[in-house]
Amino acid sequence: MDNISVWAIIAQLINFWIIFFIFKYFLWEKIVSIIEERRKNMKASADAENIAKERMEAARAEAQIIVDEARTKASEIESRAEELSRQNSNKIIERAEKESEYLLENARNQIEKDKLDMENNMKSKILDLSLRLNSKIFNKETANKDFMEKEYDLLVK
Repeated sequence: MDNISVWAIIAQLINFWIIFFIFKYFLWEKIVSIIEERRKNMKASADAENIAKERMEAARAEAQIIVDEARTKASEIESRAEELSRQNSNKIIERAEKESEYLLENARNQIEKDKLDMENNMKSKILDLSLRLNSKIFNKETANKDFMEKEYDLLVK
């Protein structure tokens, strides 16, 4: 202890206590309040982070519900569209069938009409030809037209 002086140690202790009291008197309250405020901010930040995480999870759950609902609605819309397209195609097919039946019936009627016209035309030409032949063969201008018409009708039927 030769090198260390007691007076130097006492002076160092006095200096320490003076600096400690100055520090405590002027800075202690500010440092403590800053530390407390920082603790509060850190706690508030942690609380906000937890709240944000909870909200994020809630938002994800809600988004998943919305996506599921959208998928369900899309599926319903798709099935409804398929049903409507089936109905429309059935209506179109039905309409086409009716139109084809109508056209077929008109064609049959027209064919029948043309057939009757041709038969009547042929009948008149055959009768006319027969009467001419009769007049040429028998040298008579008058021939039995009623008789020839009856014979023709018997042949045709």
